[in-house]
Amino acid sequence: MSAILHLVTRLRPGGHGGTLWPTLMALADGQLMQQVLPLAAGAGALQAARLLSPESVQLLPVPAMRAVATALRRALDAPAPPQALHLHGLPALLSARHVLQGRPRAHMPLFLHQCSRVLAQRLLQGMPERSVFLVGPDRVDPLAAAPLPGAVDAVFFSQPLMADTAPRIVTAATGDPQADEEIAQAFAELAVMLSGIQAARQPAFAWIGPVPGSVRALLLAAQVKLQEIALAEAPARARALAQAWIYLAPDGAGRGADRLAEAMAVGLACVAAPAPSYRLQIIDALSGELHARRADLLQSLARLLESDALRLAMGRAARLRARHQHGHHRFRASLLLAHGLSPLPVLRHEAGHAAPAVPGVPVSPG
Repeated sequence: MSAILHLVTRLRPGGHGGTLWPTLMALADGQLMQQVLPLAAGAGALQAARLLSPESVQLLPVPAMRAVATALRRALDAPAPPQALHLHGLPALLSARHVLQGRPRAHMPLFLHQCSRVLAQRLLQGMPERSVFLVGPDRVDPLAAAPLPGAVDAVFFSQPLMADTAPRIVTAATGDPQADEEIAQAFAELAVMLSGIQAARQPAFAWIGPVPGSVRALLLAAQVKLQEIALAEAPARARALAQAWIYLAPDGAGRGADRLAEAMAVGLACVAAPAPSYRLQIIDALSGELHARRADLLQSLARLLESDALRLAMGRAARLRARHQHGHHRFRASLLLAHGLSPLPVLRHEAGHAAPAVPGVPVSPG
């Protein structure tokens, strides 16, 4: 059986913030064989790595940088070539690029660890087509896919909605003054428009987070309550969201994707403009609603205010969607999926249904 091959520039057993060890553990749980080629690693690092690595992981040290290409060619020419190649660090990526350029039939997927999207796209230009994944500290995503926000703080998933609160529609600051100015302006306009519509449940409006000085007067004039909570205070922001009925992301540029993810994690029904970053998070009419026209957006808000059942069901779907996209299980689940293994054991464990350390069921990677 072919193995997963890791080319590692710097071996740091237990290194904080690295992706090598979480990857080794997750794939070992999926019962995949792995080989690690550390480049010019010291004796101490190798000894520690042997102690920390799962039994299914084989360490094959490469004594010097000049021997990397030879070792990689030998692995590619083996009777069972690697089923995937993980590249940890820029020297590993450059070495693999040099070797793979002359091997158009080597189609195994590449996993680039903690490499920027721009750098990956530049370095892989002109190479034969293959599946390429970016491995970050909290997620694994295809290079070809648009980037999503990172992991959402667990406090948003654990925060219960507060029952018996008055109708309230909220939005939140991003921390970027220019983006916040655009969001605040759109939110204030919609607050004024909705307040002019006769409805059985007239909502209040609130802004959560720092308030740009340039729009403070505008928000107050639109009777928007200012809940000025620092972005670093995640528990307080989660509680503020839990007091709301609906989260509104009104800007067409989609610059509030991180805050939308948090609102979905709390379990709010969300209404947003159809910006690409919002489309990636909201499944329209299921885990939220997307509307380009102001009239449609206002009708959506009115409908959600009137129907408790619809609003709560949409909030539950939003929380589930956010958990799958942004929960802290995301690294292991997306890594298994990218290797053709089912992420269901990890997802079930995250939801409290089962332990994750069981073999994955082969599936087609999405």
